[in-house]
Amino acid sequence: MNLIAKLGLVLVIMEFYRVLLLVSNTKSFKHFGLYEHLIGMWFDIITIALFFLPFIVISLLPINAKLERFRKIILLVIFISTALIVFFFNAWDVAYFSYTEKRTSYDYLIYMLNNPETGSLAGDFILEFWWLLLFFILSFVAMIFFYIKLKQPETSIKSIKSWASLLIGIAISIVIGRGGFQLKPVGIIEATNYCTLENSPAVLNSAFTIIKTFDFVGVDEKNYFQEKEANKIFNPIQKSNPQYLLNNSTNIVFVLFESFGTMYCGPASPESYTPFLDSVLNESMYFDSGIANARTSMDAIPTVVSSIPTWMNESFILSSYSSNQFQGLPSILHEKGYESAFFHGASNGSMRFDAFASAAGFDYYFGRTEYNNDKHFDGNWGIEDHHFMSWSIDRMNEMKKPFFSMIFTLSSHHPYTIPKEYKNKVRKGPDPICATISYVDFAFEKFWKKAQKQPWFENTLFIFCADHVGPTNRSDRTSLEWTYRIPIAFYHQGGKLPKIKSGSQFQQVDILPTVLDLLNVQTNFFATGTSYFNKRKYPKIAYSNENLIAFNKRMEPLTWNENLKVRWNKEDRNTIRLMKAVYQQYSRALIENKMKP
Repeated sequence: MNLIAKLGLVLVIMEFYRVLLLVSNTKSFKHFGLYEHLIGMWFDIITIALFFLPFIVISLLPINAKLERFRKIILLVIFISTALIVFFFNAWDVAYFSYTEKRTSYDYLIYMLNNPETGSLAGDFILEFWWLLLFFILSFVAMIFFYIKLKQPETSIKSIKSWASLLIGIAISIVIGRGGFQLKPVGIIEATNYCTLENSPAVLNSAFTIIKTFDFVGVDEKNYFQEKEANKIFNPIQKSNPQYLLNNSTNIVFVLFESFGTMYCGPASPESYTPFLDSVLNESMYFDSGIANARTSMDAIPTVVSSIPTWMNESFILSSYSSNQFQGLPSILHEKGYESAFFHGASNGSMRFDAFASAAGFDYYFGRTEYNNDKHFDGNWGIEDHHFMSWSIDRMNEMKKPFFSMIFTLSSHHPYTIPKEYKNKVRKGPDPICATISYVDFAFEKFWKKAQKQPWFENTLFIFCADHVGPTNRSDRTSLEWTYRIPIAFYHQGGKLPKIKSGSQFQQVDILPTVLDLLNVQTNFFATGTSYFNKRKYPKIAYSNENLIAFNKRMEPLTWNENLKVRWNKEDRNTIRLMKAVYQQYSRALIENKMKP
């Protein structure tokens, strides 16, 4: 019983961390009740069985009485160190969940711990979450206090009962650690078997998701269809369909906006903080129902550049698949004589964007190092957008024509720093991010007006897209629609691009094939999306905790995973069939390294 009581201390504190997560993100978990808490505690018990197995074994191991004193010391060290790890993981997500809207995976945790920007932001996080640090310390001290009060179970090396207790304890721990007697151990996806997709992050705990992704070796091969049938439904090796709306040598400037969800920007937004950008989007081939296939900046870059989403529990950039042979817009366009450059004002190496840019075929990378003027450093992420975006145009002027340049903003990211000269100009809103979105709109206006003066402007296709939706504490902005809805648009001064009917859906992985059609590039290419001009329409797919999500024309989500037992209607069955085909082709392309034609 003392052993159970000690592990019970861990369970209670883990539940407290769940409560802290819920309180800190109340708008994301509006319908989290007692049932969800009980399911969450079951996942916590599974986690304890996995992490504390060495502690359980040593606690029950029959030993000589003379060694008992040493065992107590060893057990104390194991208990404290294991609890420290488990609590740290859960405390991490209490602070970080609002920025990613998902539990941390092993690869992302390791990346953040090794990322130099994490250290520079640590002070801001401590100031913002001082109460979490205080709770972490107090709960840990309280746990140790009660642990010491509890006695160690008595065992005897000669007692059959002691040996039986050891074997029974190990057997129970293994069964619980597997989540039961089913064929496969419980994984991340099982959370959605017991609760809604929206509540699954709070049902899970970070220690569980990290240990479940610790030995991630890749996606599972999917065999929903025979290869011939899968290719008939959806073939990722596609052929472009030139539209001849623009000149063959049209330049491209791709502006990727940090955290610009439709909730706070775009003509379709009920509360936009980007009036200047909106005025440009109104003159563009604008999709008011754009879908983000990515939830983080790191996932967004390969999604929009190479049509490679992260439909797995590990970021593509951090995974072993990043060493696959793949193409991107810059490498495809390079064959057509394009020179390319990637612009991002963060410190070089941030999010490994420079490495991916090189692999995707960009000729040049311009970051904080190349900017070479830290007077404009924001103190956290990089060069302030209004300086860096304007400077980028000067570098574009030096590039050989035609060119493809991509610029990724950064200021609308926590800790939401606004330059002094803009603090009285920006419009504040209900979320801290609103003011920085407003600031980036000013930065974009400066960029745009300077670009209009350049001789290459009239022969340039501009692409506007958000990397993902930013965090919010608003209860009316936490549905799956708002979680993945972003503005996407194409602009050309000539006005030859078609106007898009309201409600037409378009996703990030559709950008690459659409650009190739607009530039009249005749080629074969790999993509998990399809061109806007493709007559065959496929579901727009998002991914969350091993679930695929498709949105219909009314932006209503359809969530599917292999374990769901639901009687779907005819329309939903067809949508799921298409999703499965796309997902199977995506998975096989990763596994078999077939991401090039």
